[in-house]
Amino acid sequence: MKKLMAALAALLLLAACRGGKPSPVHPSPTEPRGEITIGSKSLTEQYLLMKMSALLLKDRGYKVNEMVFLDSPAIRSAMEAGVVDQYWEYTTTARLYYHKQSPLYEPDAAYREVARTDEANGIIWLSKSTFNSSWALLMRKDISEQLHIYRISDLAKYINAGKAKMKFATNAEYLTREDGLERLKRIYEFELPDDQVVAIESDLLPQTVKDGRVDVAVGMASDPRIKKNDLVILQDDRKVFPPYDAAPILLKRTLDRDPDVGEAMNRLTSFITNENMLDLMYQVDILQKDITKTSRDFLVKHKLLEP
Repeated sequence: MKKLMAALAALLLLAACRGGKPSPVHPSPTEPRGEITIGSKSLTEQYLLMKMSALLLKDRGYKVNEMVFLDSPAIRSAMEAGVVDQYWEYTTTARLYYHKQSPLYEPDAAYREVARTDEANGIIWLSKSTFNSSWALLMRKDISEQLHIYRISDLAKYINAGKAKMKFATNAEYLTREDGLERLKRIYEFELPDDQVVAIESDLLPQTVKDGRVDVAVGMASDPRIKKNDLVILQDDRKVFPPYDAAPILLKRTLDRDPDVGEAMNRLTSFITNENMLDLMYQVDILQKDITKTSRDFLVKHKLLEP
C-alpha cells in the first residue's frame, strides 16, 4: 500500500513540475463552431436536401437543428422570422408565391430576379443547382415509341391530326394555374375538350398513365415513379413550363457570421442534378432505403465527406 501511495505522489509531483494537471481519460468534447437551423418542406426531395446539408455542416463542426414544415408559406415565414437559417427553395415558387410576380421562363433570368428581390429582404440565394423540380408531360415509353411522340410538339401534332382522342390527367391545381393547362394548349397550339381531361391526386398520376387509364399526365419531373413505371418525359421544346430550379437560400446575417456555411452549400450544389436527385428519390421512395444513410453515401461517393 505504501509503495502505491508513493508512486501516486511521484506522478503528481511530475505533473506539477511540468506546469499542468493530469490529463483526463476522456477529454471534453470540442465546442461547436456555431448553431445552424436547417428547414425542409414535406417532400422527399426536400428531406434529402436538408439531410445532405446537415451532414456537411456537422462535418464542419456546426451544431445543426433540422425542422420540417408543412408547405412553402410555413417555411418561408419561419425564415423571415429568423427561426430557420437555411433551406432549399425553387426559383418559380419564390417568384409566384413570395414576390407575387408572373413566372419567368428563362432559368437564369428567373434566378437573377428572385435573388435580387430577396437580397433586399435579408435572404441570400446561393449558387443555383441544375435540379429542376418542374412540371412535365408523362407518357408510357412503349406508346411514345409506337406513336413517335418524343416532344410536346409531336403530341400536339398528333392531337391536331385527329387520329385518336388523347385523354389527359393532372391535379386540380394545374387546371387553374397561370402557368397551367390553358398556357400549355396556347403555346403548343392544340385543343383539348373538357371530357378528355381528368383531375386526380398527384400521387396517382404515374400509376394512372402506366395502367393506360389516360394517355398523358401532367405531373412532376422529379417523381421517382416515372422510372419505376417505365414512363418518359416529353421534351418541352417550346419552354412552356417555368423553371423550378433548386438553390440553397440563407439568411444574410447567418452568411455574414458564418461564411463557411455558404461555401459548404455551394460545393454541394454542383452535385444536385436531375439525374442524381431522381436516383436518390428512387432509392428512398421506391427501394425504401434509409434517408440518412442514402444521403451520407451520396456525399461520400462525391468526396464531400470522408468515408
